[in-house]
Amino acid sequence: MSDIDLENAISQFYEDESLTDALTDQPATTLLQWGEKQLGELAKKSASEDDFDTQFTQLRKLIKSMSRFVAEHQNMAEDEQAESVQKIMGFAQSAGIPINNTAEVIVTEQKSLADDGSVAHLLAQFATSLLETINNPPTTPTPPVISGTPTTDTPIEPDTAFMQSHDDSDSAFLESPVEDITEILPKGGLMDFIKRITSTVTDAHQQAQEESTKPPDTEGFMPSAEDDEEF
Repeated sequence: MSDIDLENAISQFYEDESLTDALTDQPATTLLQWGEKQLGELAKKSASEDDFDTQFTQLRKLIKSMSRFVAEHQNMAEDEQAESVQKIMGFAQSAGIPINNTAEVIVTEQKSLADDGSVAHLLAQFATSLLETINNPPTTPTPPVISGTPTTDTPIEPDTAFMQSHDDSDSAFLESPVEDITEILPKGGLMDFIKRITSTVTDAHQQAQEESTKPPDTEGFMPSAEDDEEF
């Protein structure tokens, strides 16, 4: 590609009025802009300058034959339209640009199209070309969502059974066999749970201290007469 003068080729392309002289400005511009992009692709994949020149010639023939077909197809007989489309397909193949339909289908779909629509339809037949592949690479597929996995759009419902048992009995609340208490606590309930645990432990500790410091209960104990006799 180092020997290919792409800028000069593009200039020649736009200066050749015979390519689109059968069309009005808008469809002609659309066709030339598409052709310019194809020129860039031809320059990338051509092995030599001679190879590029050969395909450049075929591209110009392709543009000119499409221009003539668009301008005249409404006045052509159906067999003439099919023959013209076959030529378009041949030039496209020679330029290394695959076409994506049969001549019969293209002729049928072109019947009611004016110039702008006709150009757009013809260019759409090149959807599988190298240019289309480069400009529209495949996207990375979105990984599937595993069933049952909470998402940002899925609200997490509180465990109503746990909340009921919590209201009925503090002991049942404290003895709940869970590995991670935050999984079953309602929103905002963690601090309440910690306070209850702390309060329970503090009360138990104070009760134990009071029991350990309380003197034995000897009030009302009197030795019997039998006890005095033994001593």
